[in-house]
Amino acid sequence: MTERTTTVPDTTDRLAELLDREELFDLARRERFARDQRRFDVMRDCFHDDAYVRTTWYEGRGGEAYVEATKAWMERTGNSKHWVFPAYAQVRGDRATVESPAKIFNRTTVEGVEVDFHAYCRFFSRAVRADGRWRLLSFEALLERDELRPVHAGQAIPVDVERLAGLRPSYRFLTWIQSTRGVTVSQDLLGDDQPEELAAFHRGEDAWLVEGE
Repeated sequence: MTERTTTVPDTTDRLAELLDREELFDLARRERFARDQRRFDVMRDCFHDDAYVRTTWYEGRGGEAYVEATKAWMERTGNSKHWVFPAYAQVRGDRATVESPAKIFNRTTVEGVEVDFHAYCRFFSRAVRADGRWRLLSFEALLERDELRPVHAGQAIPVDVERLAGLRPSYRFLTWIQSTRGVTVSQDLLGDDQPEELAAFHRGEDAWLVEGE
């Protein structure tokens, strides 16, 4: 009978991997919490100077630029909230990616009707470590589905059903809500309803993680 030997990773390496994951998860949570609570100094410190950000209402490069745009956006549209649950991090030296299931909450009024809007998504970021600290090098939403309901039960929401039917199912109501705010949402965002594009995105992120390109 042949005995099997199991190689146990060195405890120091395991602790280092655990610390990296926890620091990345803390970073992902802290950035959204700071945004929601208008702690813009904390939010800014979470981003790399050259960070790329893409959301339904913003696309650009530079952590400072995104924070300043967020301030203006929140003054105009109110304060949505986020639940963020970091779940998966990959680390290669001083590069990492982190993906976090999330839910976005927003209460707004459309043509006199108060509505609650919820979007389910995953936030995905590249992160880089410099001077011993992790910062976000990118921030993108991978959209899953959304929902819209009146705050007061029984009220009709003034939506164009035919128009909604032609929008992406992963962020249909989000597109419509943003249109009432004067924002045209790209229908080319990443979403679970386009699995091939999403898979290609992840392949690219995995390549960056390994190759840095």
